[in-house]
This record gives sequence, C-alpha cells and structure tokens, in this order.
Amino acid sequence: MLTPFERVPVPPEVDDVIEIVLNRLPKIGGKTVKEREINRLLTYINQVEKYSTFVNKFPRIEKLHPFYRESIEILADIDRIKICLFNTKRAADLAMRTLREGIQKIKSSDEDQANEIMRKTFGRTSSILRKNRECTSFLIKVIVQLKKMMTVDPKLPTVIVAGSPNVGKSTLISRITRAKPEIANYPFTTKDIHVGHIREGDALIQLIDTPGILDRPNSERNQIELKSINALRNLSGITVFMFDVSPFSYYGVDDQFSLYKEIRSLSGKKVIPVINKIDEKDETYYQTLMKLIDSALEISAEKGIGLEELKKEILKALGIPLNRGLLDN
Repeated sequence: MLTPFERVPVPPEVDDVIEIVLNRLPKIGGKTVKEREINRLLTYINQVEKYSTFVNKFPRIEKLHPFYRESIEILADIDRIKICLFNTKRAADLAMRTLREGIQKIKSSDEDQANEIMRKTFGRTSSILRKNRECTSFLIKVIVQLKKMMTVDPKLPTVIVAGSPNVGKSTLISRITRAKPEIANYPFTTKDIHVGHIREGDALIQLIDTPGILDRPNSERNQIELKSINALRNLSGITVFMFDVSPFSYYGVDDQFSLYKEIRSLSGKKVIPVINKIDEKDETYYQTLMKLIDSALEISAEKGIGLEELKKEILKALGIPLNRGLLDN
C-alpha cells in the first residue's frame, strides 16, 4: 500500500520551468521558421502541463481518511491548499490556452512574423505563471513533505505506542518488529511516525512509533507532537502507553501520568499502561506511579524483559489468537 501522496508527480518551480524552456529554445528546430517557432511553444506546453497533472493527481482532501487529512492540516492550512490548487490549475489552463493561441497565430501569419509572435507568447505565458508562483511553490513544498510520510494502513489492526519523549518507544518498536527507527538518548529523537509490522498467524499487525508528547495544552504543541495526537485520534486499534521510571527519566511521574490520563480520554480506544526500563527503576518513581495506576505491564525494551507478556496482552486486546513467539518476527 502507498500513501495517498506518493503517486503525485512533483513539478519544477515556476522559475525553473521557464529556465528549462529558455535553455532548450536554441536547440529546437524545424523544417521552416514557422515550424521551429511552433515547436518551441509546444515545448513550453509540455512543461506547463506538469502543473495541470500535479493538481489533478493531488488527492481530494474531503475523500482522505481522517488520519491523512489531519496530516495535511498539521503541515498547512487546508483552505489555503484548496485555493492554491484552484489558482494553479487556472494559471496552467490559461497559460496553455495562451500558448495554443500563439501557435494558431503563427500558423496564420507570415513567416517573418513567427519569431516575434513566439517571443510575445512566451512572455505572456511566463507572466501568467509568475503571478501564481507563490501558490505553486507553496503546494510543491507541501507535497514534498507529505511524500516523505511512512505508509499507514488504517484498515490493519493497529497498535499505537505513545508516551513522553525518550521513554523507550522506538526501542520497543525495533525489538518487536523489523522497523529501525532512530534511537538516541535524548528527547524528541523521533520526529515523525514510524511503522513496523508483526505477523501472528494470518493477521498482520501494524505498530506505530509516535513522536513523544509533552504534558501541555494541545494549542502549545509543536508539529512533532501533533503527529502523535493525529495518530491517537484518527487510527483505530489500541494504544500502548509507556512510562519511564528510571532515574534517568527526563519527565517526572506526575507529568507522565497526567499525559496518560489525557491519552486515555483523547484516543477513545483501549490503553495498555506499560512501565519501561524496569531493570533500572528508581524505587521512589516506581512506588509513586503504582499508587496512581491500578496495574501495568513491566518491561525492559532494551533488555527484552516482559516483551512476550506484552505481546499476549496486545493480541488479546486486538482479539487475535496467539500462535507463536514474539521475537520470531
């Protein structure tokens, strides 16, 4: 499966298109002067058509799954995107109509006028494209970012791994799937959604490593955090919320528990609390947390402790029978 954005062809920036055509003009010939100038305008049409194709291939925002629709919204204002799509298509259509009219004029004019008509048509066309240059550039930047997204299949059984920054989410994903997210000992290492899979019998399960979230109002969260909120809000399945009770935790128990409560209310799905780094726990942190939650699975993602038990709990929550060991994946 591809994301809705991967098949969208990215056109060059407007100034680059104009430069491309200008550089090609001296190399374009024809049997007659009129044929040469017509071929030059046809070359420009071929370049301008890339903008029409770009807009036509851009996914209809209203028809996207809510996860992908909100992914766009995190990057840019959707109303601006719609306006720029309309303006870019209109500019491309007007530019191509101008070029075709120029070709017709060349055909019906004397040969000694052909070059002048081509030059005037080239200038008008370039002016049309430049007037919409800002919109076109904006759309190109948006789609380039969207094409970098990992593929998420909203139809698969899904486990969203969430928690504060640097609690061990990426380590867990790397241990129980083939995914290899970046792992480092500082907060906000994960800046985007990472996806891994495990297969249990006939079932393919999708695990999503989300960027860390801070305990603060949603309006104050950055784009990295909002990508996690988007996954939690718009993908069905279950959530594994990870706590860090090691003495090296960047965030206190109260902050982590406050975020846990928010995630429970936000996601509307089953949340499995997991205490990570149990092999190096700070006893005060641990006891404080145990007073706040009824129960939790205890693991060490790095050392592989408790991962089979976690898998059993995940499969049970998803309604999938356990057939073989977790670490066979």
